[in-house]
Amino acid sequence: MPDRFPVRRLALVATIGALVTLASAWRPRPPAPLTPRFNHVMLTVANLDSSVAFYTRAFDLEVAQRIASLTVTRPDGSTAEREVKMAFLKFPGQEFVFELAERKVADDGISPVFQHVGVDVTDIESAAERVKAAGGQGFNGIAVVEAQGVKARTAFFKGPDGENVELMQIVSGTF
Repeated sequence: MPDRFPVRRLALVATIGALVTLASAWRPRPPAPLTPRFNHVMLTVANLDSSVAFYTRAFDLEVAQRIASLTVTRPDGSTAEREVKMAFLKFPGQEFVFELAERKVADDGISPVFQHVGVDVTDIESAAERVKAAGGQGFNGIAVVEAQGVKARTAFFKGPDGENVELMQIVSGTF
């Protein structure tokens, strides 16, 4: 029996072939590199528990981690154990960390100078050189910080208005 619709059948085969070719040639775009990227913003608060309660209620943030102590290995190799009261908050499904740290606030209401913005990097030495070349001040070397299964290499700089900027290269763990 002769094919009554050879042109349509041929067009259908050609269309399917073109779609298969197109689909096999399509490749998902590789994900954008994650570094450098903002890692966290840290604020000093007078009462950690009340601040955590406020931010989790007001913005649906979740407590990702609390830290009571950390170990700092300074650039000269000496170490210091520090008692801290810190909480890392995140929006569900996001990696950006909102870090709160309880510290005594001066009577005038001005927070201590430890407030900073953290930037993830994959090569802290190169990143530090770039920050210095851009005018970053106050670099005192690269330290290693460890707390609750997270180990990171960190370096602090002052920006043009005296703001603190932390470079952070995660060695192991996540926060």
